[in-house]
Amino acid sequence: MSHVTEFLAIWGAILSTFAVAWNLFRDWSDRPKLRVSSTLDRLAQCEDGRIFAVKHNLPIEGATKQVFLVVNVTNVGRRPTLVKSLGGEYKNPVNGKKHFVIVARNLPKMLGEGEYILEFTDELTAAGENVKSLCVWDSSGREWRLPARELKKIKEEARTVLGQ
Repeated sequence: MSHVTEFLAIWGAILSTFAVAWNLFRDWSDRPKLRVSSTLDRLAQCEDGRIFAVKHNLPIEGATKQVFLVVNVTNVGRRPTLVKSLGGEYKNPVNGKKHFVIVARNLPKMLGEGEYILEFTDELTAAGENVKSLCVWDSSGREWRLPARELKKIKEEARTVLGQ
């Protein structure tokens, strides 16, 4: 009988450990999470009036000559999230200000699971050398940043575009 008791005790410990680990994983993954990406693009318009972005160096008929900083914010989490604003931080303060805000056309916007929003600005200073970070803020005040390597790539592209 003692072997059965030992087996049941071990089995119960394994199952309870698995249950606790599963609950921790579920609670950790069941939260808001935004992914921010950005490109330098020109804008074009579909026949139905919708605006879309095309790579700045592609010769697309009807696309603008002006290059825009396009920011894509995607909800990759499992909870709806309200995206409130878009902006960033300077390395060196400009006019005494350390942060900047990009005037958004479609914010605030509630994003459900898997939904995204595209915002754009013609202010390429948001991709300039003095920019330390580019980010969005949600309704809880949490900051979601553009990854550093993407910001570096955008800055390099901006140098090329502005140099033309």
